[in-house]
Amino acid sequence: MTWNEASGTVSQTFDSWRATDAQNRACLRLSAEWSNAAYDRTWKEAEASFTAVFDPDRHHGDEHVDMFDHAVDGLWPSDYLWLIEASVLKAGVTAFEVYLEQALQEVLKGYRVTVDGQKCALRLVTPKNFESPGWGTLVKAHAVLTNEVDTAEVMWARELRHLLTHQNGELRTQGALEKVRDAEAEAGREEIDRAYIGGKVHLGAERVLRTLDALASAVRAADPAVWSFVWGPGRGEDCMRALAEREQGKLIEAAAT
Repeated sequence: MTWNEASGTVSQTFDSWRATDAQNRACLRLSAEWSNAAYDRTWKEAEASFTAVFDPDRHHGDEHVDMFDHAVDGLWPSDYLWLIEASVLKAGVTAFEVYLEQALQEVLKGYRVTVDGQKCALRLVTPKNFESPGWGTLVKAHAVLTNEVDTAEVMWARELRHLLTHQNGELRTQGALEKVRDAEAEAGREEIDRAYIGGKVHLGAERVLRTLDALASAVRAADPAVWSFVWGPGRGEDCMRALAEREQGKLIEAAAT
């Protein structure tokens, strides 16, 4: 028996990640559908309200725009979708990182070692005052399973998540602009519609989905080794390798049970 997503021969952590990934994608799709309908309804209500009080001697004819703006508290459709897209992208990167950590925990939970005569469980090393291991620990620990999880696509997604989280998507330098500019999406656009220093990074549903797809590919590339480590025939050999890494790299530590 080998890893097979179609038949459900996957790690428990993979199943959890897959459910979260589906929810993130649903949030992106449904938010767009529902918000489009709600914004359209609000726009028509503003037009109807303005028509009911329209006076050619007092009004210019476009006051319904201000009424709409007031009704949505200044959050226009494009701004709303950007917030949703940013939220889903950040959630997708976080879900990927959670998968990496929980997959390693799933691997380690079945092993026990004896330290000074006491039987101990194995756990990932975490920084002081933190409950989760750092990124470097996750990368190195997965390398023990022969998984490369710090691919160019993953690192780019994490950088974009950092930009969205710590700078609210603001492009502050030319370097940042060039790094995250979506040339494909900007093709044919007027200059005013392109990303610029001081503005926010362009997202869009397609770009978010491409990012989620790249992270999903990384998860699917990693999980066969995780599954094999827990259930496969090479478990014993992999265990010895993991313990060796524990002694050399301090990625794993023993904890009294």
